[in-house]
Amino acid sequence: MSKKEEPLLKPPHLDDIDPNTAPAHSSNLKLVSRSTMIKERALEGLFLVCACVAVLAVLLIFVFTLWKAMPVLSDIGILSFFGLTWAPSEGEYGIMALLAGSVIVTAGALVIGVPLAIGCAVYLTEIANKRLSGIVSTAVDLLAGVPSVIYGFFGLVILRPLVADATGGLGFGALTAWLVLAIMIVPTITTLTMDALRSIPMGVREASYSMGATKWQTIYKVVLPAAKLGIVNAVVLGMGRAIGETMAVLMVVGNAPVVPESVSSPISTLTSQIALDMGYSSGLHRSALFGMGVVLFVISAGLVGLVRLVSRPREAKVDTEKLAEERREREDETRATQWELAEDVAAPPAGLAADVEVQEGSRARIKRLLSSGASPKVSKSATNSAMLGVFRAAGAVTTAVLVLIILFVAVNGLPAMSLDFVFGWPEGVNAEGGIFPTIVSSLYVTALAMLVCTPIAVLAAVYLAEYAKQGRLVNFIRYASDTLSSVPSIVMGLFGFALFVEAFGFGLSMLSAALALALMMLPIVMRTTEEAIRAVPRYIRWGAYGLGATKWQVVSRVVLPSAFPRIATGIVLAIGRAVGETAVVMYTMGQAINLPVTPLDSGRPMTIHLYLLANDGINMQAAYGTALLLMLLILAFNLFARHLSRKSAKKAGGK
Repeated sequence: MSKKEEPLLKPPHLDDIDPNTAPAHSSNLKLVSRSTMIKERALEGLFLVCACVAVLAVLLIFVFTLWKAMPVLSDIGILSFFGLTWAPSEGEYGIMALLAGSVIVTAGALVIGVPLAIGCAVYLTEIANKRLSGIVSTAVDLLAGVPSVIYGFFGLVILRPLVADATGGLGFGALTAWLVLAIMIVPTITTLTMDALRSIPMGVREASYSMGATKWQTIYKVVLPAAKLGIVNAVVLGMGRAIGETMAVLMVVGNAPVVPESVSSPISTLTSQIALDMGYSSGLHRSALFGMGVVLFVISAGLVGLVRLVSRPREAKVDTEKLAEERREREDETRATQWELAEDVAAPPAGLAADVEVQEGSRARIKRLLSSGASPKVSKSATNSAMLGVFRAAGAVTTAVLVLIILFVAVNGLPAMSLDFVFGWPEGVNAEGGIFPTIVSSLYVTALAMLVCTPIAVLAAVYLAEYAKQGRLVNFIRYASDTLSSVPSIVMGLFGFALFVEAFGFGLSMLSAALALALMMLPIVMRTTEEAIRAVPRYIRWGAYGLGATKWQVVSRVVLPSAFPRIATGIVLAIGRAVGETAVVMYTMGQAINLPVTPLDSGRPMTIHLYLLANDGINMQAAYGTALLLMLLILAFNLFARHLSRKSAKKAGGK
């Protein structure tokens, strides 16, 4: 008996092949069987489920932290929870002083860091030569991935004594935290601001120069206003990192839960108090710490929403009459511009003079912008030289600080480096000997997190780039992904402790830490993978569809192999962040110094080992060596990622 033939169906991707596709074009393409159609639909559903993991993670973080915070909220009330007194031993759980500390520390860091970051970005993109810009930009990009515990170590050993000498105190307080956080956010804001400035076409600058503007006038009145949106986003994201920072603040802030009397007085923040108290808290005390996590989560989600709101293009709804009116105005503007370009050799056409008074041409508009403001009291060339000097100074200061951090770690860490230190075991109460178990623990948990994160993130990116239609669901998925990437690491640690350690019963183990780290890595890999897939030319897909390939065949055999180098870059960057994470693994992995074998074993990663050595001061030589080895490991991951990115760019350019 012959097998019954399945009816052929139109595959779901035919209408997406070409924006200009008509039914006549798709009628000649190969139809697919019902089983193939079911497979395609099932795969699309799987990709959608992977994309919704970010949404589920965000909801679970909020729900679990709020659930853990309910006992204290129901016992003392919301008003008392936002009181001024934090004294758990006396039953006082007011967090307002801690919230004020977070705001004070963040505001001071922004005041110091934002001008330096923007000035450095302007210097590297607009003033510095290509070679110098490339070297400094590479250093800035690499230092953006340096673990926060190393910045805290630098602040504890170098900045705190300087502040103590200047103020006469111990050096712990808001001022030291300002300096440390400012140094931390400068690489992030600088990198994002440079991307915004580089997105401005060179033709805009050339048009300004052709009208007699100096470099300073072009930067101030043309380039910076054009890049304003990207700069605002960079500052908001830097603010999110500052307010959510834990380990660096914990090491230098002084941890006094009171409103400070001066900038040199000890202070405490929401994140530092959580990290300080979580290890011994219980009952309402622990519930209050989870309540702080809810506040931090809401702040982070609000900042992400603000960035998305500012970045979203405003779609004006106009009727036909308004469209016609705008079209007439554009025609008049074109005519006015053509007349202005010839104003020295010809008279204006009849009837146009009155329109020109109302409707500016593009050339007149740029002239007006360049000439706006009060008349200068000094020469234009003097102002140009002075302001360019300011940008050079900002670039020099930023570069000097970054170089100082590298030299600080390298000079002090090199004497500790040896084979015994790298491959030996810690011994005694002073942690003498080597750090091999901590290296294995760090790499173990990172590899496990990568195995969990990568398939989900890549398939989620495939859905967003190849299958998703713009709508509320896709917008919510993107918002959830952005929120997940901005959640403070201490909040992710609280969530991992509540869900994986306690609810799932995994205990303090590699598995609990890996699952929490995978959630932190997820948005990074999703974003870079989606961008890599979208960078693959459309005509490659059309050719595959024309040969009868299904959508999954095109994605799996054409698109993903073409985008693999850039996908690998995102994975490597995510690995670098996971290796340097501290707060997440502090409450999910444990601190036991042993060699993990199974995923349910505990361990101590390098970041926790460095924090304990530096904060307790038990073995500073080992702390320096651990910091240097950790920095080298993360820089190696970042350099490898940049190598993959450049290799991909050369391949795309046909070089």
